[in-house]
Amino acid sequence: MTKQLSFSRYSPFLFIACIMATIFFAQPIFAYPLFRSIDIQPPQGQTLKDWIGSFSPDESPTTIPVLEPLPGALVPANAASPIIRWKDALNTTWLIPLSTNGTSLCRGVMDTPYWIPNQLLWEQIKSAAGNAPVQVSVNGISSTGTLNTKGETSFAISEDPVGSHIGFLRKRLPFKKAKDNPHDSQMAVGDLSSFAKPRIVLQDQPICFNCHAYSANGKSYGMDMDYKGDKGGYVLVDISKTVSITDDNVISWNDYKAPGPSKYSMGLFTAFSPNGRYAASTVGESSAFIMLDDLHFSQMFYPATGVIAYYDRTTEQVLPLSGADNIEAVQTNPTFSADGRRVTFARASVKPALVADIEAGRLRKEDPSQTILDTNEKYPMQFDLYSVPFNNGTGGTASPVKGASENGMSNFFPRYSPDGKWLVFTQCKTGLVLQPDSRLVIVPAEGGIPRVLKANMNLMNSWHSWSPNSRWLAFSSKGNSPYTEIYLTHIDEDGKSSPALRLFRFSHSELAAMVPEFVPDNSVIQRTMGLADPEGAKGNSMATDGR
Repeated sequence: MTKQLSFSRYSPFLFIACIMATIFFAQPIFAYPLFRSIDIQPPQGQTLKDWIGSFSPDESPTTIPVLEPLPGALVPANAASPIIRWKDALNTTWLIPLSTNGTSLCRGVMDTPYWIPNQLLWEQIKSAAGNAPVQVSVNGISSTGTLNTKGETSFAISEDPVGSHIGFLRKRLPFKKAKDNPHDSQMAVGDLSSFAKPRIVLQDQPICFNCHAYSANGKSYGMDMDYKGDKGGYVLVDISKTVSITDDNVISWNDYKAPGPSKYSMGLFTAFSPNGRYAASTVGESSAFIMLDDLHFSQMFYPATGVIAYYDRTTEQVLPLSGADNIEAVQTNPTFSADGRRVTFARASVKPALVADIEAGRLRKEDPSQTILDTNEKYPMQFDLYSVPFNNGTGGTASPVKGASENGMSNFFPRYSPDGKWLVFTQCKTGLVLQPDSRLVIVPAEGGIPRVLKANMNLMNSWHSWSPNSRWLAFSSKGNSPYTEIYLTHIDEDGKSSPALRLFRFSHSELAAMVPEFVPDNSVIQRTMGLADPEGAKGNSMATDGR
């Protein structure tokens, strides 16, 4: 990936400079505002307006790609400006006009292959454009002042606001580096309305932490954490600005005796009930896990055994969920329906030969230089989505979700929209987590005809989360960089999605950004979280499958 291809490759200094240095020159006598890079000066004796007006287009300019925003992308009404980014090997200076309905909104000259409207200009653009499409043109300026290249895209400002904060994780890549360097992992909270970087809430910890979740009522927060060597350790706290994690804040999924063949539980993919009382998770896992050297896809992983259990914060008990506790099936990825009455999860038949290979340690001996496609061919696995009544923990009979099961694909990570209308899940040919062909699919909440979201990028789409108003979906993708990034798409009344919008301010040049979770509107915004006794929180892992 070259420097031109990813804004996240620029240093933090240049990132700040880009926003601060894009100067906005609004003058009442002009029909539209002008802007320029801070280092660009018009030729002596010319105003910026006259200089821009002197450029003449070539008869047949070379077409260049505008990388983002993608044509037709929607920007939330309350969000900060997007990045406009292009690729042009012929020029080092570009003219950028923005217009709507044939009327100029602004015009400027840049000497970088990207442009981010600053806050003042962005407010002017939004006010002038309303909800009409904004046409963006990028024109390369040759040394003779002709416009010899041209690229175009468009976007619009959605009238729908978005929940302003997203909590997400950052990790080293490949996976082995993240595992060996837990101090580098981060939990961050980004404000979509802010032009600043996300706040780092948790970092520099001596133990691994992973998937996290918020309850819909905005009261509870949970995170997988290998506390005192317990792979089933789970931090469970009431959300507050500052949290100091002690023994009292950690439960263990190992409080429930694993039904076998696994001797322990990791508590994978925990989800909260809407009221925050219950947390459901995968327990008794035997994990099919192969660590790979590839930067893009550095692990093959899925549970090969496992049942769904839940923790009741009132009774402080871990109990199995009837209907999702069949030891002849692997059950994982639980999620509660918007009303809390059902739990939907991914299910597959247990493969005894695979479990035997895991128990014998044969997967740990696999060659790390192979690709994820190689491991997929050796160890294929397909999941279907099933749903079971929760009934305050008593469970019931599980049934397949129409449109998300028995379709020759692997279906997993179900997430219901808060308004109870839609179910979005991840689908790929085989496996679960970090699959190149994974894509997001939508069905009605009760099941139905599946539709692939338009927002899917060309490489890995997963880890999605609904905004509180059910109008936006945040998800992770590798469509722009091996360092996973977070994207946003609008979901309309008919379940149709807009092209993906990269949340570039959340990206990092050396860390993957993933597992975005919208912070509920009525929740306190986290500021700091850490271990009260970091040294005392360390321990020896009890895991036996390589994780």
